[in-house]
Amino acid sequence: MSRLTLATNSAAFEQRVRRALGSVNGDVKRWRGSLTDGDARTTVLDLTADDTGVVAFGPDLSVKDALEMARQVDEARPDISVIVITEPSPDLWEAALHAGVREILPADVSDDELQAGLEKALEITDRRRRTMPAAVVGTGTAGRVISVVAPKGGSGKTAIATNLGVGLAQAAPGEVAIIDLDLQFGDITPTLELNPEHTMADVMRAAGPIDSTALKVFLTARHENLYVLCAPDSPADGEMVSEPVVRRTIELLSQQFKYVIVDTAAGLNEYTLAAAEMSTDVILVCDMGVAAVRGMRKVVDALDRLELTGAKRYHVINRADSRVGMELSDVAAILGHQIDLRLPSSRAVATAMNSGVPLIETAPRSPYGKRIGELIHLLEPSEAPRESRFKIRRGE
Repeated sequence: MSRLTLATNSAAFEQRVRRALGSVNGDVKRWRGSLTDGDARTTVLDLTADDTGVVAFGPDLSVKDALEMARQVDEARPDISVIVITEPSPDLWEAALHAGVREILPADVSDDELQAGLEKALEITDRRRRTMPAAVVGTGTAGRVISVVAPKGGSGKTAIATNLGVGLAQAAPGEVAIIDLDLQFGDITPTLELNPEHTMADVMRAAGPIDSTALKVFLTARHENLYVLCAPDSPADGEMVSEPVVRRTIELLSQQFKYVIVDTAAGLNEYTLAAAEMSTDVILVCDMGVAAVRGMRKVVDALDRLELTGAKRYHVINRADSRVGMELSDVAAILGHQIDLRLPSSRAVATAMNSGVPLIETAPRSPYGKRIGELIHLLEPSEAPRESRFKIRRGE
């Protein structure tokens, strides 16, 4: 069964709920906080995180605030059941129904009645999730989330992310999205020569909880076959984006697209760790420099220590033909992993990035383009990249 999130600041009430549930296979998580302090979107994300199926507002919380938050939870996640623990009345029931509350239980309800009410709500949620479209349900079937991670800047991470996204979009038009998660200095916008009306900062500023329909408004289309959620225009705007919003964004896009490519910032920050945790695949990129290779080993060790090991990992060496005093065998030994893909040095990659048209699109048979094709085959053997069917015109 699904998880129960109990919104209460009362440890005694939490213990009572746990005692009442007894052997029910639902996991209880206690959320501590104020329903009025902080950003409402973040609160909704916190309340509905993980596999939450029921949100129960405890008797110590303001009924008015609980009903308002219940309304926002219902709008964002209609699959989740909401319960309010307070003294019921006809007027309260009417307001609660308008807010999407499924049940009101009095504070002095017996343990048996409390268990029955919570158990019924969990069962209703599970039944809804079997019948609702996956796009509405946060735990529905998701597409592939492919995060591109590098220990330092200049490793060729963004070139890989954009070429990979464009290559996948050629094989699966309209089913690929890229998220520029370098929130302060992301450069996918110029790399793909986009002119976005919205960025991730607008997702953060949006009024009310973000759902799949609202999120589509913030995407920038490229040639009608690839969609991009661009990084904010300024570092200051990037700083205001919260990690729960990043998680919710990745979750929603993975429900709408077959592939979601996440271009992360250099190194490891809270957003990169969130993306890695939600990823099905992580592409680890470094060049042949000693500092870059040792930095990548630190990244791998950090992911292991944090138990972020669920995604399949691919070790990619960029500019693998560089003569800098290290052999590929030395790199593999330091990384403790075989090298999955070797990308050649190519001035054409930088030229293509500066022109806003990735090399996989203009020269798919170039050495670099062929290696990107091999990467796509590693990730998804059924998707064979081919030359673009879209006529490239400057200014588009």
